[in-house]
Amino acid sequence: DSSINMPLLKLGYSANFPGKDLKDRFGFTSSLNTRFEVKLKSQWIVGVKYDFLFGNNVSDSGMLEELLTSSDGIIGLDGKFSTYEMLQRGHHIGIYIGRLLPYLSANPNSGFIVTAGVGLLTHKVNFNNINNDIVQLNGIYKAGYDRYTSGVSFTEFIGYRYMSNNKLMNFYCGIEFTQAFTKIRRDYQVDYEINDLRFGMRNDNLFNIQIGWILPIYKRVPKEFYY
Repeated sequence: DSSINMPLLKLGYSANFPGKDLKDRFGFTSSLNTRFEVKLKSQWIVGVKYDFLFGNNVSDSGMLEELLTSSDGIIGLDGKFSTYEMLQRGHHIGIYIGRLLPYLSANPNSGFIVTAGVGLLTHKVNFNNINNDIVQLNGIYKAGYDRYTSGVSFTEFIGYRYMSNNKLMNFYCGIEFTQAFTKIRRDYQVDYEINDLRFGMRNDNLFNIQIGWILPIYKRVPKEFYY
């Protein structure tokens, strides 16, 4: 029946939709999310986050043009066409601060949440060389193909959090917007010239829909009084 200091571990999933420059490289992706946050009695929230991004919708395949035959295949060490996958991999870490608005809630520790944060976003093209028979996509060579990119990010989240009185049913959901200012961090990409503008600053935007489970770490308030 009252607001309390509440440390929480949040585990969730996001459906991600890229925008701006990120859309030119990747399509729809997913992420697994981890949050550790503390809600204070004053309803202020502070927390840290980590997201692991993954997907198989890669739009940029220009780095492979010199490897492809006329039939769009890559010949491996055994002289046969190789099997490979192009995947997205990335990480998003950060810190955030916000506030809980206890409206339409079961108790003062549930309600709408608004947060804003800053962090680091990284992403790259990950090549799954299934038979390890494509020399260019193995070992140190694949760094010239992977488009490894990173930069500072700014994130805003709007959502709802439900904390049950018996601590058994606790969840959150919402939408998140990310604006990241990134650059390719490799000195060399096989299809880029040294002075290529594509090595410059990028504007990678991300919109996602989140849902997840909350593991409360706080102690239960006793329901009985002793005299």
